[in-house]
Amino acid sequence: MPVAFVALGLVGALSSNAMEKKATVIASETGYKKVIGAAQPCQPVESCDNVQGQLCKSSIDNSQLYRRISDNQCPTMLFRSNP
Repeated sequence: MPVAFVALGLVGALSSNAMEKKATVIASETGYKKVIGAAQPCQPVESCDNVQGQLCKSSIDNSQLYRRISDNQCPTMLFRSNP
């Protein structure tokens, strides 16, 4: 009986871990454009899904988009699954 509980726990842990990974892959986040000299240097532009592949660029002016971590910092490049 205890072996069955351990096996059931392992199966549940593995399935929930796989679901978490899948959820993070398709999550979208706002891409920010760096604007040097602006009062707000990180300006929101459009959504990126952050799936490794294509760089996430603005559809307006083709500028690279970044992840915002504070009002004045957007250091990490974002990606998009389709251009």
